[in-house]
Amino acid sequence: MATVPPEFQETINALNALYNAPSNSAKKEANRWLEDFQAKPEAWQTAVLLLSTETVGLEAQVFGAQTMRRKIVDDFQDLDAASREQLHTSLLNISFQHRTSPKVVRTQLCLSLAALALRMLEWEQPVRHMINLYGSNATDLPYLLEFLTVLPEDVNDSRCPNLTDEEYRNRADELLTRNANEILKMLVLFMEGSGGNTKLQEAVFKCFLSWLRSGDIATSSLSKNPLLAFSFKALQMPELFDTAVDVVCELIYQTKDIEDSMPVIEEIYPNLLPLRQEIVQSLEDDNEENIRGYCKIFVEAGECYLSLVVRHTDHFRGIVEGIAECTSFHDLDVVPMTFRFWYQLADELRKNEEARLKYQDVYEKLVDVMIKHLHYPDDMDSWSAKQRDDFKDFRHVMGDVLKDCCLILGSRIPLGKAYMKITEAAQKAPPKWQEVEAPLMALRSMGAQVEPEENEVLPEIMKLLSQLPDHPKIKYAATLVIARYGNWTDKHPEFIEYQLKFISSGFDNEDVVAASALALKLLCKECSTHLLNYLNQLHGFFMNVTQKLKGLDLWEVTEAVAHVIAAVPNAELAQVFRMFCAPIAQQLATLASKTAATQEEDIPLIIDNITQLKIFFETVNPQVAPTEAHPCIPIVQELWPVMDSLADRIGAVDEASRPLAGCWRSIVISYRTHYAPLLPVTMARLIKSFEQTGLGQYLWVSSRVVREFGEQNPGAALQFVEGLSASMWQILQKYAGQFDEIPDVVEDYFNLVSDTMVACPREYLHSTLFPMVFEAMDASLTLKEQYSLIAVLRHCRIVLDHLNDLQHPRDSPSQSPSLTASEAAIVKGQFEAHDAFVAKLVQGLIFHFPPEVHGDAIGLIKALAMFCPQESVVWYGKAVSALEHATPNEMQKTVADFSAAAADANWSKVRSAVHDFTTVYRRKNVLPRSRSNKK
Repeated sequence: MATVPPEFQETINALNALYNAPSNSAKKEANRWLEDFQAKPEAWQTAVLLLSTETVGLEAQVFGAQTMRRKIVDDFQDLDAASREQLHTSLLNISFQHRTSPKVVRTQLCLSLAALALRMLEWEQPVRHMINLYGSNATDLPYLLEFLTVLPEDVNDSRCPNLTDEEYRNRADELLTRNANEILKMLVLFMEGSGGNTKLQEAVFKCFLSWLRSGDIATSSLSKNPLLAFSFKALQMPELFDTAVDVVCELIYQTKDIEDSMPVIEEIYPNLLPLRQEIVQSLEDDNEENIRGYCKIFVEAGECYLSLVVRHTDHFRGIVEGIAECTSFHDLDVVPMTFRFWYQLADELRKNEEARLKYQDVYEKLVDVMIKHLHYPDDMDSWSAKQRDDFKDFRHVMGDVLKDCCLILGSRIPLGKAYMKITEAAQKAPPKWQEVEAPLMALRSMGAQVEPEENEVLPEIMKLLSQLPDHPKIKYAATLVIARYGNWTDKHPEFIEYQLKFISSGFDNEDVVAASALALKLLCKECSTHLLNYLNQLHGFFMNVTQKLKGLDLWEVTEAVAHVIAAVPNAELAQVFRMFCAPIAQQLATLASKTAATQEEDIPLIIDNITQLKIFFETVNPQVAPTEAHPCIPIVQELWPVMDSLADRIGAVDEASRPLAGCWRSIVISYRTHYAPLLPVTMARLIKSFEQTGLGQYLWVSSRVVREFGEQNPGAALQFVEGLSASMWQILQKYAGQFDEIPDVVEDYFNLVSDTMVACPREYLHSTLFPMVFEAMDASLTLKEQYSLIAVLRHCRIVLDHLNDLQHPRDSPSQSPSLTASEAAIVKGQFEAHDAFVAKLVQGLIFHFPPEVHGDAIGLIKALAMFCPQESVVWYGKAVSALEHATPNEMQKTVADFSAAAADANWSKVRSAVHDFTTVYRRKNVLPRSRSNKK
């Protein structure tokens, strides 16, 4: 051991600290050191020593095996020919030494061997070599099977920088495809000679499964193969059940190409049918694990053999019935496994009338099963809030299956079943609310598939709702039934008055208010024209009930009446709209006039009132010709002083100013050119509010103003943006180097200037504003927050895309004004003045940009290469050379690839050059440390 390098003992010490140190900080430091060490060249020798030294302990040998695999995967391409051969010899010797070691070591060594087999082309026939080494001794078979199991997985999920695409394909073919038949025969021999050794049988099955999943075993070779029969027999053995389920499912999946696989399917299907008896027995025994396994098998068969199930209904009906039996199981973790099949089957059956009729009986039973599953349990009070929410979400998913049933049965039968169950449950003494509520929920779920013209069952259901037991859960569900069938009510207006009374009565019950508000909104939306006759009643109801409501319930009631107001003819609209808006405006004026000391407690009420106005302006949006007077603009003009006063009073309160800004934005969107007379005061208010508060919501509204009016009036738009920018520069100076503390403001500002560039590109690029924005953009590349960073990159990309349209015209002409060489010179001048811009992008890609931003950043570099290819090569070269750990070969290769792609105008290869280099550099030099820092 005299030649043992110092890193060996350092590694032992770090492992001891990792597993035995008393403090978490020492363990984290040890973990960081170990992960960093794995990236170093010295790790090769240390891994070999750890695996060759018996006295180091299991933890050290596991680390050695993990390090060996990682080095082969990440750094094999850095080895010369002699080092590769030395590695090959050492690894084979170590593997033989550890062939009976604990599984955790064996698995990592087998993964190392698989990785080496793929990458080391000089290793001839690795699979045959391993079989010769380990295939003749029974005690060595588990190690051989482990290697053969991980080989397909590793080959099909590997990155190999040392291999070209063609070399990789050829090597994968040599390792897998050419050996598949021999492996299959060998597995049969192992299985036939396994006797009662279930561990060996399990290893054989796992190996078989891995090669099946790789797709290298030809489907035709499975016909008459004993492994197929072995797989089904193993379902009767508890020790092998789970593995056998996976194998059978994969066998089915690999035979999904019906035409080519029919001989094998004809062997598989007779083995499926007897499993129906096992399902029945498992249901009786309440054996969840077995039901789950059989359900996986039958669902796989149903999805893969769907065309057979539809075309040959009598012969393959057993698959559908088996899935139906699994769906009836009470455990709601198992039931969802079947849902996709029911959707796929319904989608196919609706195209085949003969098959649809033959499966109707199955779907009728399925309706009953799903309604039963919709029942809330009796012990729901003991559930946590999360359990309640999860079950609510799951009920909606179950509702999708009921929609599938309606596709096959039509709406009458499912509606009739729900109606009968409601009636029967309501007549019990005493009734259980769960038994009434579940079919009501089913009615809601089926609503999308029920024809608005349905006249047989739904009228009886609607009449029944008011006769149901007086229970809040039932009332809530019944109210939501009305909500769901608004389009049906529109065709049956005789029920409107009845439904309005039913809904309005729910506002007296705090447990039903939310459902009533939603129902009123949807009823008014669908039946707005019919409800014009009820406007006066709605106004009285609105004035009364909104005094008691808050938040979402208030807003939904407001939207309800807004839909009816929107149906009022334009000639009468102003008067009706004012009638509903004026009381809200008066209350806001009173609140705005209060002193600051008393205003804070009124913030929730102010938010509610402003949101009501926002909803009105969003919803009441009549079509009016540009030359005609808009009936809503006078109301906006009357309300403006109130909103202006509110902005002075509460404009700095973030939670209150957001809905106020949203209200202004809705007005701009809804009334567009008709809003032009109010633009000057709006722009002045937005500039003032942003100057006073620095809140991003004012920039958000400003973006919409520029988007709507900038193209028609570029001078005013640019002056408006410059006014906002004056305050933005002060904010950026205040937070210099700390832009991540104001991500929302940065995001909103760059969205604003992006909209400015789109609306008036020539004026923007020639303005004094553009150089200042570019300076801010350059400074913002230190951001780490995803959305603000995307906004920055998007702005630069929009500028470059406009200019690239000039140099590289697209098939369809740009809708924006075409730019000239003078604008191109301005932009190029900014990039030359900020020649580290590309370097900041490269550093961001490697060190701190979120993964979601990488595509935008690389796309920006590609766009810049299109704009000025020669300069971009220089900037990219400087960026790469500034990286501390980039090797000369790596730098030379990526710059050469980038330069060649830019010269050939092959812009996708420019993107690839940047992506490949930054990905490899980040993996080798950054990720080990960042992983340890997270622990």
